[in-house]
Amino acid sequence: MTPLSVTACVLLLFVPGQRARESDQPGPPPEQQSTADPYAANACVTCHRNLAGRSAEIVDLEWVNSVHYENSVGCDGCHGGDASLQREQFPSEEAFKQAAHLARNPEFLSLHGDEGWFVSRARGRSMSYFCGRCHTEIMEKHLGSPHGDFGDPSCLYCHGQGTHAIKHATTDIIDPRPRTEAGRCSLCHQASTMSVLVDIKKVLDQTAERIDSSAASFLELEKMGYRNLALGEMHHHTAETHSRLRRVFHSFNMRDINELARSIESVAKQTEYAHELVAALHKARRNQTLVSIGAVVFLLAFAGMLGYYKHAFCEQYDRSEAILPSTGRGERPGSDR
Repeated sequence: MTPLSVTACVLLLFVPGQRARESDQPGPPPEQQSTADPYAANACVTCHRNLAGRSAEIVDLEWVNSVHYENSVGCDGCHGGDASLQREQFPSEEAFKQAAHLARNPEFLSLHGDEGWFVSRARGRSMSYFCGRCHTEIMEKHLGSPHGDFGDPSCLYCHGQGTHAIKHATTDIIDPRPRTEAGRCSLCHQASTMSVLVDIKKVLDQTAERIDSSAASFLELEKMGYRNLALGEMHHHTAETHSRLRRVFHSFNMRDINELARSIESVAKQTEYAHELVAALHKARRNQTLVSIGAVVFLLAFAGMLGYYKHAFCEQYDRSEAILPSTGRGERPGSDR
């Protein structure tokens, strides 16, 4: 048997055994394995998913489609309770439920009724204080507005429409449709105040669009080498600028809204002016570069033509003069003495 055959036999015997040993090795423990559900170990979520009716819909149909879910705010973030407990730690389902509900929020949330529901008694202005635990500045603006004075509509009416599916804050929440078209704002607002609402929405939409377009122009400026700390303060934090615009909206104070809109428009105009100047400067530099390149190409071409002319005509003329016979005295034939 040749050495090559021996090597092949050894590999055939060794590799399957090696693969078998590798497959027998244990994988990473379950706690280290990635999971598609970040709330798989959350007691509130796992328990409600196994319930029937509305208790499961709150989790599976509403909360999972909310901005709270995207930002890792679970049930216990608002309702309280201890979401870290596990069923295996308790002798019965009832004991597990009672322990999980024990650490409830003492300010607004409480267990009540025979079934021990975990619901909120926060209504009106109390809802603003409750949501304001996280959204402090918005709470201050809202409480100082006509909405806050009346205690209605609440945060949930506009942002969740009565459900746990709290959406991203956009101007689409402002509903200018009349009552005949099932407009949500027109249920309380008369025609006179609805016109103000339409004006506010228009200002917010135009300003939000201005923020994005100005940020795009400033990005082009930076690519062209332009730097400005004052302009960059807004354009490097467009998400925060949008958030400021949404926060001031909750005051329903046209003076505050217009003041912020004017300051944003001022920065946008400065950015637009700087973009025009820098773009014109770059265009002039490109034109100068093209002219310089054209001049160099012209000079090189002209030098080449001169060289060709010298080689083709002047050197031939010099050679013809060099081959003329001499008279021996440095005179050309036929010259007069």
